[in-house]
Amino acid sequence: MDTIRVMEDILKKIVSIRKNQEEEDLKNISHLIRNMDDEIYSLIISRLKKEIEIVKKYKPPVRPAVDPLVSSYLGVYSGLDFAEEYGMLMGYPRCCIESFKSVRFAIDEEHLREVEDLKEEGKVAVVITSGFIPCSLKCKEAWKRCLIGSVSQSEYESILQLEEELFRELPHYHGGYGEYYEKIKLK
Repeated sequence: MDTIRVMEDILKKIVSIRKNQEEEDLKNISHLIRNMDDEIYSLIISRLKKEIEIVKKYKPPVRPAVDPLVSSYLGVYSGLDFAEEYGMLMGYPRCCIESFKSVRFAIDEEHLREVEDLKEEGKVAVVITSGFIPCSLKCKEAWKRCLIGSVSQSEYESILQLEEELFRELPHYHGGYGEYYEKIKLK
């Protein structure tokens, strides 16, 4: 998978839900999206499209978090009762959703112990989509879905530039959302 396709899949799911296409596994999110004010819906779609447009310029190996304003309107931060649905909407692996539901809300010591095993020649950091808490930093499915990756110095610098452009082009005021990526230096 590539980061653009993963982000476009999220957009397609939202648009499909709005058009009253049945999303059996996303009942609560579907209800929210279908009943959303037209102006708010247009805003989240335009911001998500803008984010995808910006990401296309950088082609990062790991997808950034979805725009915080979009996530807020979708109820991602207030919908912890529906963590499974939000995980499915965002394309998270089932194992990671289950780990999160077991009250694992942050990168923890267990994750950090795995970093040593991820060191690789030419790679300077492990990068994770911000807001995504994997069951393990070694989760093969999360790597396949562009939610975790190890990056070279040039890729790392490109990710920093991508974050800077996203903040500039898609301003938001979500205090708990400092970055689009979590970064763990390998050296």
